[in-house]
Amino acid sequence: MVFIDVPLPARAPIGTIRHRVGYRLDGARATAQLSGAPQVLPRTRPSLLAPPLRGGPWLAIHAADWPRGHRRVFYRVDGHARLPGRFAIDWVKLDAHGRYANGDADLARAWYGAGADVLAVADARVAAVRDGMDEPARISQRTHHRPEDDAGNYVALQLPDGRYAFYEHLRKHSIRVAIGERVRVGQVIAALGFSGESTGPHLHFHMADANSPLGGEGLPFEIRAFERLGRYDDIARMGTPWQADDDAAARQDEWPGSNTVVRFAEGLAPDREQ
Repeated sequence: MVFIDVPLPARAPIGTIRHRVGYRLDGARATAQLSGAPQVLPRTRPSLLAPPLRGGPWLAIHAADWPRGHRRVFYRVDGHARLPGRFAIDWVKLDAHGRYANGDADLARAWYGAGADVLAVADARVAAVRDGMDEPARISQRTHHRPEDDAGNYVALQLPDGRYAFYEHLRKHSIRVAIGERVRVGQVIAALGFSGESTGPHLHFHMADANSPLGGEGLPFEIRAFERLGRYDDIARMGTPWQADDDAAARQDEWPGSNTVVRFAEGLAPDREQ
């Protein structure tokens, strides 16, 4: 499996791409070439969402080049391999100095994000709910889970565009909605927790094309509005001050960049159009 990221102009009029690979075997003098058939790029726009959380600062954890990052972890379900977290973001709350916990960072309840309100990103229908998974009191007590339990306690919302929004690692017994219920954008649906395959209290959020945490293909999304404060060039520095942006300003209709620090508005999203 080869992963390639190619930066393109923002408005590049590209409809198809073709892969051409050149290689040379050990001991061979000539270079061989292999060309693939043209691949038509999808024209469907990313889902445009309200923030899944309020306030901040929040660290948007994701990076395409991590060997075990969301974008490279395949799950094989029903005989098909998929990348449900292709565009997933893990949201960790920080304080003004970049710290993620108040006091003993091994205590889950000391993390700033623990128990934070989790919000509906759109007017939607509740498609799936799982609750009842316990959470360890300490980070050092975490254990590994079966793949089907990785999401922990979770909620899936079916959006008007037919796609599914997944909220994972929710706090036990904090889920306020039931399957089939209609929710409104900005509505509190649960609390951020530490259930499932989690390295600490955070919200895992992703969009997918199926109502399955592991059986859907991850889809792109954009957030209507947020303020970008800065970023971490090295995620290992989380817990220390982030690198502030020279041009920190409000952003609209964007997917937060790799390991950026953002702040969301405290109230409901003013634009309810889907």
